[in-house]
Amino acid sequence: MPHTLDAVMRILTVTNAYPPHYYGGYELTCADVMQRFAQAGHEVTVLTSTLRVPGVDSTGDDNVRRTLHAYWDWEKHRPAVPRSPWQRFRVEQANLRALDAALRESEPDVVSVWHHGGLSMGLLTVIEQRRLPMLLTVANDWLVAAPRLDGWSRMWLRWSGPLPTRVGDVPVRLPTLADARANFVSEFTKGRSNDGARWRFPDAPIFRPGVDLRDFPVVAAAPSRPWRWRVLYVGRIDPVKGLGTLLRAVAQLPQEATLEVIGGGHAGYRAELEALARELQIGDRLRFLTAPRAQLRAHYLDADVVVFPSEWDEPFGVVPLEAMACGTPVVATGTGGSGEFLTDGRNCLRYPAGDVDALAACVRRLAAEQPVRQALATGGLVTAAQLTTDAYAANLLELHEQVARDPRG
Repeated sequence: MPHTLDAVMRILTVTNAYPPHYYGGYELTCADVMQRFAQAGHEVTVLTSTLRVPGVDSTGDDNVRRTLHAYWDWEKHRPAVPRSPWQRFRVEQANLRALDAALRESEPDVVSVWHHGGLSMGLLTVIEQRRLPMLLTVANDWLVAAPRLDGWSRMWLRWSGPLPTRVGDVPVRLPTLADARANFVSEFTKGRSNDGARWRFPDAPIFRPGVDLRDFPVVAAAPSRPWRWRVLYVGRIDPVKGLGTLLRAVAQLPQEATLEVIGGGHAGYRAELEALARELQIGDRLRFLTAPRAQLRAHYLDADVVVFPSEWDEPFGVVPLEAMACGTPVVATGTGGSGEFLTDGRNCLRYPAGDVDALAACVRRLAAEQPVRQALATGGLVTAAQLTTDAYAANLLELHEQVARDPRG
């Protein structure tokens, strides 16, 4: 049971991936917030999956327990569920043991649930049964998708007979989340969850993430520099991110135009993109690389334009904010929640998702019109200064304290 809350909170954070082993911005944002909680004097323990990114060092990972088995193939970015019900049962047992150990070790005042897609929903059921205050930070559609991505829960969702409470020591029924509290990163994400999930949080607040000023201090003024046709993409390598459209647009630009793609993810899809680049005869103008976030600022500053070409409904999207903090113009689709801060003509140029000609036209317009570049960069600086990780963490810290003191609110 949690101890009586005083100035220090004990927080157990549950999430499916956590830096330095991660592939997306959601995980980085979670770590940013937890680091700030710890710096404020709170005791943070993180329970996450066994994901290991090759070649990544986990030094300084003392408060992180990487013991949960996920129903997810991280490299291919798709579900990975054992065929055998017995194997799934064993996964659930292992995950429940990992949760029990983390709860006994941390004795949390509040359980902070972040990205739960691909993890066992039974974890939330047990947290609920133990009457522990629970706060859900929802930055994508995991509330909708998690029961289907969990191989154990998915099996019981198809069960036609009377549903048992548990099999052995493993819960069968999904959590009610009746006493859980939630927050969302955008109105779009909140709407999707409330429309599509079995759980509703109509009164949950919207807390928008932001740029980490430690790695991306907002420049004093938009830089004025000659155009060199340097195009930059930062993010996960995944078909939904619009990279195929971006390569086809670069092929329409002058020969001196280059594209730098920074990110990890789907190795097979990267090979497809390299083949597409050769087909478009831009292979020598395309460069793939990876870089830790602390090194990204130099790449943003060196680029003439950052393209955020997502063709799925982005829950939010921090990459444009990082570019804006560096004074680099942004071209984006504005899909999903990203459209709540990406304003065409004020802090970016927007184009319809998947429209190769429109994307190429936006880049050519920036190349031809220096006043437009300057105006968008100036508007971006204002946006980046308003949406920061520090402000996001402060909002979440206050909400965690509220939930720890009064779980029902």
